[in-house]
Amino acid sequence: MLLRLLAPLTVAAFTLMSSSLAGASDGSYRAPVKIVDVRGAAALLARGAAVIDARDAASFAQGHLPSAQMYAWQAFTGEAAARGRLKPDIRAIAQALAAMGIDAGRPALVYGVGAQGFGEEGHAAWLLALLGHPDVALLDGGFHAWRAAGRPVVTAWTKARSGSFEPRVRSEFRADRDDVGRARQLLDVRSQQEFLGATPYGELRGGHIANARHLDWRRFLDENGRILPSNRVMRSLADAGVDPNLEIVTYCSCGVRSAFAAMALLARGIPKVRNYDASLAEWAADPTLPMAR
Repeated sequence: MLLRLLAPLTVAAFTLMSSSLAGASDGSYRAPVKIVDVRGAAALLARGAAVIDARDAASFAQGHLPSAQMYAWQAFTGEAAARGRLKPDIRAIAQALAAMGIDAGRPALVYGVGAQGFGEEGHAAWLLALLGHPDVALLDGGFHAWRAAGRPVVTAWTKARSGSFEPRVRSEFRADRDDVGRARQLLDVRSQQEFLGATPYGELRGGHIANARHLDWRRFLDENGRILPSNRVMRSLADAGVDPNLEIVTYCSCGVRSAFAAMALLARGIPKVRNYDASLAEWAADPTLPMAR
């Protein structure tokens, strides 16, 4: 009974702390990725935004936003135990993104399929933010919201005009293994089954990083695949025992779902969030690193 009475107070307290942390009162906080609705996305297109489609190739071929370019996160990461970790040549990654039309002088609009996917659009947005792109937007509700609104969808693909994109890495958005070892708050955003030991994506050990909290990344989305408002995000964090006063390090199997979670948290006003991109593909491969079930 006491816990039930205290729970709303805990949520309220966390919400107040988050508002303070996010600079809500003085406008000092600026999220690295903004969430836009269909109308906002159309306005960005009218401004010449580079458009990144993070869905699979078959979905892209069936229809996509005008001028969209395909994004596959695997093109930017390693293999085996490093299959989630970004390749070390950051300049080469930026050049590959520039070849997709990414330009520091114009907006970048990213979309995917929300909970029906793997968080790929979050990875694309996170990567752009990490490399210092100043104007990254994520289409709320993804492709389904765009199509449902009757906006134009095309099947023909045209290669984008190359942009100019020099990386200016913002390391505060990324965690490595040492950061994880020092972290006071780890958030595992995989499924409950994975957290308890299932390994559907081939991690060499099942379970989770010792002392991690659990919150499935899909809990940040509503039934239409839109990112929850700040108050509901805060409630989910409180339910998981996560304190927004402290830095949060997110992880999953290979840094994709956790990138989405990190971007959702940052967009909703939690200012200190890092994505452990190497995630359990790396951590579980080293038997000296602690895990629990």
